[in-house]
Amino acid sequence: MNEKMKILEMVEQGQISPEEAAKLLKALDQAASSTPVITPQKAKTLRMFKVYVLSHDGDKVNIQIPLEFAKLAMAKGNGKNIVFNNSKLGNLDIDLDWDMIQDLIEQGATGNLVDIETNDGDIVKISIE
Repeated sequence: MNEKMKILEMVEQGQISPEEAAKLLKALDQAASSTPVITPQKAKTLRMFKVYVLSHDGDKVNIQIPLEFAKLAMAKGNGKNIVFNNSKLGNLDIDLDWDMIQDLIEQGATGNLVDIETNDGDIVKISIE
């Protein structure tokens, strides 16, 4: 039973006067209006920067890193290195505009950002999930 109903029952039973009940009801209303409403925050979901590369020679890269790490690497000019560094894939004849990819990420883009398949059979896919 809520507080207002208890106060009304106390008046009905003669335990308090109507004037006392009015004061109590007013105090309850003031307390309710001054109580801050707390809304639970949504848990941040970790978005992933995903890169999949398959060369026609059979070399394969499958990268999944947190988006914030990818942003940091791209800001330092290492976006291409995330994908091609220390692999034979640096010889692929694919020219990606890393500045454009970084701009898409900064704008909050999600899903497939790049989906390339060359005549040689090279495949490059970049997505944000």
